[in-house]
Amino acid sequence: MTTQTLLPDHETLPGGPDGVLVVGGGVGGMRAAIDLAEAGIHVYLLETSPVLGGRVAQLGFMFPTHDCVLCRGTSDHGFGCTRPTISPALLDENRHPNITLLTSTRVTGCDGQAGDFTIHVQGSPEYVDPRRCINCGRCSEICPEARPSGFQLGMSTRKAIDKSAPRSVPDLYYLLEKTPVCDDCRKCAQICPTQAVNLEAQPRSSSIHVGAVILAMGFQPFDAGLMPELGYGRLQNVITSMQYERLASRSGPTEGIVRRRSDGQVPKRIAWLQCVGSRDQRNPYCSSICCMYATKEAVLAKQRIPGAECHIFTMDERAFNKEYNHYYLRARDDHGIRYTRARISAVDEDPVTGEIILRYPGGREHEESAAGQGPLREERFDLLVLAVGIRPPAEAIDIARTLGVSLNEYGFCATDKFAPLDTSRPGVFVCGAFASPKEIAETILDASGAAAEVMRMLGDRLGGRAFSRGQPFITAAGLPARASRPGGAGIVVALCQCAGEISDSVNLEAVAAF
Repeated sequence: MTTQTLLPDHETLPGGPDGVLVVGGGVGGMRAAIDLAEAGIHVYLLETSPVLGGRVAQLGFMFPTHDCVLCRGTSDHGFGCTRPTISPALLDENRHPNITLLTSTRVTGCDGQAGDFTIHVQGSPEYVDPRRCINCGRCSEICPEARPSGFQLGMSTRKAIDKSAPRSVPDLYYLLEKTPVCDDCRKCAQICPTQAVNLEAQPRSSSIHVGAVILAMGFQPFDAGLMPELGYGRLQNVITSMQYERLASRSGPTEGIVRRRSDGQVPKRIAWLQCVGSRDQRNPYCSSICCMYATKEAVLAKQRIPGAECHIFTMDERAFNKEYNHYYLRARDDHGIRYTRARISAVDEDPVTGEIILRYPGGREHEESAAGQGPLREERFDLLVLAVGIRPPAEAIDIARTLGVSLNEYGFCATDKFAPLDTSRPGVFVCGAFASPKEIAETILDASGAAAEVMRMLGDRLGGRAFSRGQPFITAAGLPARASRPGGAGIVVALCQCAGEISDSVNLEAVAAF
């Protein structure tokens, strides 16, 4: 996988009708890209943010196995962890020569037809040259400006120039947004040992010639602030499920220890409200994954917090296969997680203790007839988690208009039930949650299916970009691709300087030859 640095003016990237553009760098897009690359098809993997991973990169564990999702090199399962993850095929260390990565880039136009598309893209500057960055971190250490971290969902801060996560993909530093403070400061550019920081970088545009397009744009969580009656943004101890995921992750702001935002204490009584932003008048569809991830979060709380009480308020439990139904039953019967059928309409807080007060009709748990019946009960909780639903990605309308594909009444990509990977435009395919709400495993299956559809369409062009398994990164000239990178010698010297290994005995001519 190579990270493409586009020129300031318009250029046409090398490609052809045997290439494929994958829009979206989440697990679905990465899986589709790798399948196509293995088949000898060159792939342009386009991501609007500076890093890959999408929403899944913010998760700590998968249900129902509780395996790590994207390994961040942390001790979630102890030293020498051998639990399977989806990382080996997706992390930066497994860069594939048939994949060109375009980060901070969006699609601006599309011409042509199936088998012969010309896609116009525009990239935003990241102000750090990925060919020169050696990941030393000096720019972040000296940066005086702190901002809320988007990766940590605003629960911690990050420097203006930083990485999104401890092991982001690509594992590079970037400046998300340049402000007048950055222009006046310029400390990051001055301290960079390889001159990788360029605060004068400009947007760049390019055209790509490909034969097919795969849309793997994922989803965005429902904005819980649109339901102020539930307390999000008003009460400190009301958080969203994505924020809980970051708190429970070893790479999160509290290093895996769930704490209340009001006082930093570990909560002993935690409640989850289901179907927030789903199955209501605004969004009548089911988001599919909320019941299972709330169950996963409750089980993790039971396992990590001694004596924790976990209570899930749900309209009804929708476990969408036998394995997940068994997971739900184990959570209820073995772990003692309480499930109550009730729709909470308002949330109050004790101003002295910060406890969350919930009132609901109860008395009979786990029974179908219990919904909305029984005497009114009141319970107090240390922490309330809103299990938010899935919404179409923010770029859905723009990408649909640009590529000429249709959306359904909910804003997701329109497909036919007998052709769930085909969009309304021939040659453009879809996979993952952009087609409909779905979980990780189904997204990965979708991605491989979309890749197979592209291979079927481009069947006569397969294998056009073959590579050697023994020496996958050797170029036609017989030299490693890194040898011809601009500033290669300077980067190696800078690496030696950072390690304190430069001395008079270092053969700089040999280093330059490298």
